[in-house]
Amino acid sequence: MLRQSTRHRMLQSLFWNPVGQRLVPRITKLGRIFDTVVRGYSLMGISNGERWLSSLLEQDPVIFDVGFHDGESSSELLAVRPNARVHAFDPSRFAKSAHDTRFGDDARVSFHNMAISDAPGVLTFYDYENMCNSLAPRKDDLDQTAQTYDVPVSTLDSVCAKEGIASINFLKIDAEGYDLNVIEGARGLLENQSIDIIMFEFASGWAATKRYLWEADALCKDVPYKMFHMFNGFLCPFVYDVRKDSCCTLPAMYVLISEKRLARGNIPMRSYSF
Repeated sequence: MLRQSTRHRMLQSLFWNPVGQRLVPRITKLGRIFDTVVRGYSLMGISNGERWLSSLLEQDPVIFDVGFHDGESSSELLAVRPNARVHAFDPSRFAKSAHDTRFGDDARVSFHNMAISDAPGVLTFYDYENMCNSLAPRKDDLDQTAQTYDVPVSTLDSVCAKEGIASINFLKIDAEGYDLNVIEGARGLLENQSIDIIMFEFASGWAATKRYLWEADALCKDVPYKMFHMFNGFLCPFVYDVRKDSCCTLPAMYVLISEKRLARGNIPMRSYSF
């Protein structure tokens, strides 16, 4: 077996010549495609497991959709569980308009035009044309400019207390980097295992808020929840590795499940080590 340094020099000679330079983009693209599938690094709702995960819910679940955006997730969830009761949250003006257009007369969906985080109050909201709206300013594109306005902020603990909601079957979070803040604002619910399943997105927004995946892993050690990497059809127990914190290049979906819900079974799992 050739030494690593020898293999590296051979590949340099192979790729960094006129012919190799033309092949590199194609090989790299192919590698990304395989990596996306094998490691589940995808945010596409149809194929990344979101639709499959919703099929594990009760027939009439209570669902919280934090990061409603255009209502696509709520629509997908209701297609799978038409008897669900959905509480949707989003502070953007676009989301309010989208809800009124898509679900205006649908009694199953209650829309809350507010942000959800780890503490109540009022914060500045950054509204981008590319719809990566957030409580944090972002610079995925240096030419981006945001429309800013103040929005009311609450926590899931406060909302549930106010609305008289004792438990949540499914909490979907897509808060463009504020996902962990949302979970931290549900501390009381978590300690009582009042949320069965939590799904959150780990992507470039986390860099804007300076939050890390290891923090989510650490949180699970303080509450009766287990963390999983989500795939399309099964979950994989999460084992932290610093390389998984590269959210700008490796976006993925993760799931927290209460020990009480895990004890009920019927959640397919596989153990993979990458």
